[in-house]
Amino acid sequence: MKKSIVTYETFHGSAKKVAQIIAEKLGCKCINVDTPFEAEDLREINNVILVFNFRGPYTAQLTKLYLSRVKDQLKTKNVILVGEGLFSEKEFPIVAQEIFDNNPSKTFNKFFVNGQLRVATLFPEEQALLAKFSELTGMVIKDMGELDLKKAEEVALEIEKLVNSEEFNAPVEEAAQSDTKWVCTVCGYVHQGDNPPEKCPLCGVPASKFVKQE
Repeated sequence: MKKSIVTYETFHGSAKKVAQIIAEKLGCKCINVDTPFEAEDLREINNVILVFNFRGPYTAQLTKLYLSRVKDQLKTKNVILVGEGLFSEKEFPIVAQEIFDNNPSKTFNKFFVNGQLRVATLFPEEQALLAKFSELTGMVIKDMGELDLKKAEEVALEIEKLVNSEEFNAPVEEAAQSDTKWVCTVCGYVHQGDNPPEKCPLCGVPASKFVKQE
């Protein structure tokens, strides 16, 4: 059976709610990527669903950091991006495409869920960023109301259909893999290939921390 995992990056908790709804529908694990050591090995996973918000100065940074650690593994995975937060469905595809261009995968789909925004509850640096954004774009940032949980449920159903589709379950043609193995000297992760990964998918250290296994 094809396995899925839902990862989320959250600052105020709304992305976590969306991720939990999706994970419950798929009956799979849901992890927070804020903690580096929770970025687990994806070798046994077929579908990776990434949920993150667009709010504040840390917009998608932790998700991008997570992606940099698992970049090599994602090449044969089905990746689904679920954005939640300030931006609209008009702006979201631009950010999503940037992420995909830097992290190509077997298949790539994207969804958006309107998030909640309470300007008065944001941290000072977040409010300053929004003020600068308003100045540059002429857009007035106002409270957005409640998190759209109904939309989150709809997105979860759409993702369930994708996960069970022929496209998602088609076998992946993988190139012949090198017998050379590299061991991370920090966490012990073993990478198989002609060269070590750019970053360790488990602990995030650079390729220089890998040694060839004799």
